[in-house]
Amino acid sequence: MAEEEASQPPSLRDLLRNLLDISTLPHILLLAIVGFTLYAISTEGSMLAFGVAGFVGLSMGYALTAWLQGVGFVHRFSHVQPAPEGATFGERMKHYPVRVLASWLAPILLGAIPFTIIAWYLTTPGGEDHVQPAAIILAGLFVIWSWMQGLAMTNSLRIPVETRAARMEATLKESRLGASATSHVLIIATFAALTYWLLVIGYEKEKTWTLGEMARLALFTLFAAGIQIGLLKVTRERREIDASRRDTAAFGFTWGLLVQLFVTWHLLSALRRFTGGSWGFALMFEELLLMLMTVVAAIWTLAKGTHDKGLRIFTEDNAIFWGLSFGMAYAGSIAMIAVLGSEVSGVDVNLAGAVGIGHLITAGTMMWLHWWRIGSIAAWLDDARSEEVEPETAEDDNEEDDEEDDDWGEAGWKSEEDVVDDSPASIPGAEVEWDIPEPVTAEDDEEDEVELV
Repeated sequence: MAEEEASQPPSLRDLLRNLLDISTLPHILLLAIVGFTLYAISTEGSMLAFGVAGFVGLSMGYALTAWLQGVGFVHRFSHVQPAPEGATFGERMKHYPVRVLASWLAPILLGAIPFTIIAWYLTTPGGEDHVQPAAIILAGLFVIWSWMQGLAMTNSLRIPVETRAARMEATLKESRLGASATSHVLIIATFAALTYWLLVIGYEKEKTWTLGEMARLALFTLFAAGIQIGLLKVTRERREIDASRRDTAAFGFTWGLLVQLFVTWHLLSALRRFTGGSWGFALMFEELLLMLMTVVAAIWTLAKGTHDKGLRIFTEDNAIFWGLSFGMAYAGSIAMIAVLGSEVSGVDVNLAGAVGIGHLITAGTMMWLHWWRIGSIAAWLDDARSEEVEPETAEDDNEEDDEEDDDWGEAGWKSEEDVVDDSPASIPGAEVEWDIPEPVTAEDDEEDEVELV
């Protein structure tokens, strides 16, 4: 039984519980502290080498922490250890900061090795000329991280919808593209207007809207709805294929709607980064929340994919550390874009602008994946069904084999003399109970189905 549980990939609930566990939650704080510290260091030209080495080193440190979770030392000094039994509340709070700092030792010490090597090389006379190229390479990875973010979010939204749709019957149905598309666009437009009102204009009961604010809200709503109308119009012929079956129609509408809601959110986030001005606490919190969602989505999809292929790289215990490794690399790419700015693209790009570009790449990735899959959802669901049916078939075969094994003795097949007939008919004087169905009455005839015992 333990082997079967170990062979199963971590579920979404496992990853969320692991992420929010009190023993690993302080690593989110470390990611935020180190990320902004290294960004501040990198803004100084002479310290850029240490900024590059810091981002790469700590990202590798968390990857090594995830890989070596089976080692006792690494596991102990990457989790907040519980307080001693019998300790008072005051004693627990007094020593809690020390236990938090101790939980940071494993990724910091493991990351110190690549940090030292990279920083030493980039500060030598021969490596000083490679500082800016190294920063440009780290900044260029930003496109890959944003693309992976869109890929992870799209696939993570697919998994629960696919699981539910695979249980539906693949029966033919009448296509209702018009009603489906209309409701799709109305939901997207409502979501766009509501989020713009809450996040950009700001909800205040006594606030009087200006004509400019109302115009900008209307323009963004029309822009978000227009994108969806264009996508639905271009893919009409392929959507007719998906709408011809009950399961694919339900999957296509639900999954497509969820994807486009996230696309709308990313487009609004990009708009806010380009026009929002200062980098406030609200934007920092939103980006941290989005990064955590991306980390969970990426590890969930990767864990499921690798487990299906027989690999056990991502588990419930180390998933958070793989995600933090990705998060640190992603933060390093954004920081390098903001630091280098015009030196890379000729355009002055601040930190908020760099994040805005990432949101556009992520939104474009999700749009492309949605467009690419429309029309071939049936193959997706059929594959999911076959994966669910095969284990059941195997269990049924094993049960049949077990029943046949009951007829085998220690030396081989039982003879007819060895088989004891213990049925009531074979026992002298025993009453025979016949399994006779109840008579069918007029009330039963009115029912659609009659179940005979």
